[in-house]
Amino acid sequence: LKSDVPLIPLVSEHLLQSGGKRIRPTLTLLFSKLFGYHFGNRHIELASCVELIHMASILHDDVVDESKLRRGKVTANNVWGNKSSILVGDYLFSKSFQIMVKDEDFSVMKTIADASQSLAKGEVMQLSLINNLDTSKEKYLKVIEGKTAGLFSAASVLGGIITKQKQVTLKYLSLFGNYLGIAFQILDDVLDYDFSSSNFGKKIGDDFKEGKVTLPLLIAYNKSNEKEKLFWKKVIEELNQEKNDLKKALDIIAKYNSLSEAKNCAQIYSEKAKEILKKLPQNNINSALCAICDFVLKRNN
Repeated sequence: LKSDVPLIPLVSEHLLQSGGKRIRPTLTLLFSKLFGYHFGNRHIELASCVELIHMASILHDDVVDESKLRRGKVTANNVWGNKSSILVGDYLFSKSFQIMVKDEDFSVMKTIADASQSLAKGEVMQLSLINNLDTSKEKYLKVIEGKTAGLFSAASVLGGIITKQKQVTLKYLSLFGNYLGIAFQILDDVLDYDFSSSNFGKKIGDDFKEGKVTLPLLIAYNKSNEKEKLFWKKVIEELNQEKNDLKKALDIIAKYNSLSEAKNCAQIYSEKAKEILKKLPQNNINSALCAICDFVLKRNN
């Protein structure tokens, strides 16, 4: 993150200091160690590459979402403005690609390039979920596969590539990352409506105020009666929100056990990820990967 342009390390350090779980780079490090990697520091370089892509996407997301807070701290765009956030995000993307090219492995380059494209595509697709109650669970899952699970998947696969695993194993790693990423994003969306959780710095109701259609809201809407459906159309599609509308939305969500149903969906994906781990080497690293699957679920309780 060092640069002779002062704003780049300034914005980057602000983002780093705001915390985060660092699950994506951890997956690259752990999967490389799972298969006995001990030849050099490719795993560290590529883990950094993955995290830089994630950081860049955060800077861009906060501009798109007009976010004021992230993890309980003021966002970079709120401190330095949208232009600075976008341009520093672009720098971080380009820095990650420099690391990728330096690795000189075509499989690594393809994996990271595909994940970056998937992330951007997912973010663009997500625009169709804003103010749009005519959304299916399948479409929602496709969006989060792109914008979140794709990078989880790539982070996992990289550990297999640098240890020269066979295609069948790389497929398992890709599936593991995909399942874990989906579980992670569903629970992130649950946090937006969950007062009972420790909440990891996320502000309640942000998705609601932006009119985003996520799984908890989708479940509640599909179970709602006609009067409640009219309410959802007013607050989400028309974005006509009054002072007590968030509380009313939370009451409807609670009425239909939407958060529990969404959490159960996330648990299914987390369990699928753990099933994949049973097909891989059994050691203390495997146990650590299992613990990450559990952590993704428990961070919400």
